[in-house]
Amino acid sequence: MLAFNLRWIDKWTALEYDEFHFADDWGSQNGLIIKPETWRRIFKPRYAEMFRRARARGMDVWYHTDGQIRDIFGDLIEIGVQVINCQVPVVGHDWLARNGRGRVAFRTDIDRQHVMPFGSTTEVKEEVHRTFEACGSSKGGIVARGEVGPDVPLENIRAMYEAFLEYGTYAA
Repeated sequence: MLAFNLRWIDKWTALEYDEFHFADDWGSQNGLIIKPETWRRIFKPRYAEMFRRARARGMDVWYHTDGQIRDIFGDLIEIGVQVINCQVPVVGHDWLARNGRGRVAFRTDIDRQHVMPFGSTTEVKEEVHRTFEACGSSKGGIVARGEVGPDVPLENIRAMYEAFLEYGTYAA
């Protein structure tokens, strides 16, 4: 599988892109879906090689994973992730502020389980601000985004984008 992925990376990195996006969901709501030691033994060296290949070709490494990934968060940064898209509310705003801010850029994920579909527009804006405050710094920025499912009211989508514009220059 690694050889296949490296050939795939070689094909895509020959094109004119600035970043290479990887995605695997490693977390459940409460923790990793496998033991962290198993992830480090089997998957970490393979990701490291893939990320090295993309970065050697001048691309930024973006990585998406859902769920509670605290156990491997530092590992992902160590092996070359520069922009991470994780479920901020699941991992924890405060935890990410202490362990991620300034070490990696965040492609934000505004709470799509509770706030976006069921919150008020005020709650959506508060969640955007809380996410920007937890993740933003002068050392690691924010790529503002939020997942919008069919259950999200239009007014909450609008509120999210308004908050992006309002808080978009925030830096801790």
